Amino acid sequence: MQWQHYSVTIDPKKEEAVTGLLYSLGIEGVEIEDGLFPTEEELGNMFVDLSPELAPDELPQVARPSVHFYIRLAEENDTAALPQDGDAVDDSYTIHDRAWSKAEVAAFLETLEAAWPSVSGGIPFELQCDISREEDWRDNWKQYFQPLLVEDLLILPCWEEIPEAYAGAVSSGKIKTIRLDPGTAFGSGTHESTKLCLNALKKWQKGGEKVLDIGCGSGILSFAALAYGAESVLATELDPACETVIRENIELNNIEKDKIRLIMGNILSDDKTVYGSSYDLIVCNVLAPVICALAELGQADLLAAHGAIFITSGIYKEHREEVENSFRKNPSWKLLETTEMGDWVSVTARRV
Repeated sequence: MQWQHYSVTIDPKKEEAVTGLLYSLGIEGVEIEDGLFPTEEELGNMFVDLSPELAPDELPQVARPSVHFYIRLAEENDTAALPQDGDAVDDSYTIHDRAWSKAEVAAFLETLEAAWPSVSGGIPFELQCDISREEDWRDNWKQYFQPLLVEDLLILPCWEEIPEAYAGAVSSGKIKTIRLDPGTAFGSGTHESTKLCLNALKKWQKGGEKVLDIGCGSGILSFAALAYGAESVLATELDPACETVIRENIELNNIEKDKIRLIMGNILSDDKTVYGSSYDLIVCNVLAPVICALAELGQADLLAAHGAIFITSGIYKEHREEVENSFRKNPSWKLLETTEMGDWVSVTARRV
């Protein structure tokens, strides 16, 4: 299938008028870019951390206010997929794409241009168009996620086979494998913060631990802990988009149900008894403010056994001292080491 992707610059104040016009002409869905830089709250929800030292030209670029929409082009013998009267089949999960003929597209564009002055707020009608094929956006992203060896862990996309170069070491057990479909969750192993955590697990984990993975994302650190001999893992996650991803990845790796549990919730504000206690190892790859909060008295220290190791990452280098000081302020923790990779930092502490 192929779609024509259209975008047009708008006056943000006329957003509703423009979208209303598009809907009235048969467009079934639109994407809106408001052209506004994200607020601090929005940046927090997107799980990003920007350095205050970034120059203006280094900040994420914000597009001009615009509306995007797609038109599916009719192919030979193609008809619109519309529900029929009396259809007893539950097709509530089906997307019914209208297939537009060339004549219909031409008539639509002519009508849109004629009506544009009434909704534009003075913005000229400048419509951009390109072709978007289903196979392009469905699979092309996969080229950026390739098999990755970190320490003695081979992280494999679920659609890849074990590379021949590692086959012997995998068969002998010298290299352990983790299969992942990252989906919409963070944690494919390629980011420096994830690599820092994997390196720390290799160094500090001895085997037989009861592990807590805070902010598990795709589940990669949970699976790594199990590969290194953890007795069990409790994975926690706040983002609902990750729940399906981690459950699917548990199945991909054939992990026994008694080896891993998942709790969706906010470990900072939830009743801590829900999460248990006496964890021998805690790993947390999130953002510096969350780690600082977890380091406070009455937070992660309530979950950790005496002598437990707490591995943290996702810390931009600008916040290194802030995180270290958070652990120093809590007598329950003793700093063990801080490591860096690129612009990212991992801080490891021990429960005393």
